[in-house]
Amino acid sequence: MSELTHWRRLHNPEYLGAYSLEPGQDLIVTIKKVQVEDVKNDRGTEQCMVMHFEEKGTKPMIVNSTNAKTIQKLLKTPYIENWKGHKIQLFADNIKAFGEVMEALRVRNYKPREVKKVIHKCEDCSNQIAGFGKMDADQVAKYTADKYKKKLCTDCAGKYSEKETTNADN
Repeated sequence: MSELTHWRRLHNPEYLGAYSLEPGQDLIVTIKKVQVEDVKNDRGTEQCMVMHFEEKGTKPMIVNSTNAKTIQKLLKTPYIENWKGHKIQLFADNIKAFGEVMEALRVRNYKPREVKKVIHKCEDCSNQIAGFGKMDADQVAKYTADKYKKKLCTDCAGKYSEKETTNADN
């Protein structure tokens, strides 16, 4: 994942935007509510349709007409009250607007598939592999499998890393 900060994250940090996603990343969210709210922008305050999500830490999203129409088709209802509890999948897309190409946050035109959470077990100690730093458990398992040829928890991976360092010093 990128350690860099997109300038738009500082411009309107209270709302999700295309800049909120890493390149190629999709975000699956559950709609909590949709309502009209006053949103501050460069020209003052404007009333916008804003969607809030159930997932903790997920910022609300300003919903434009394109995304509202996609959600309406996806959920087969134009009524925002009926959108509550439904999952949608967000992605960043390059669009042409105002005579230039820019990034925009878009709703995929299909319902997200439920992904079964895989529980990875360490192949040395049999403990469950957990996320570490910016990596989730799947990424830790893949990283250690690639590097050490087996899925390892962070404790066991640390031991392997120490062995490599000791062997390199000798």
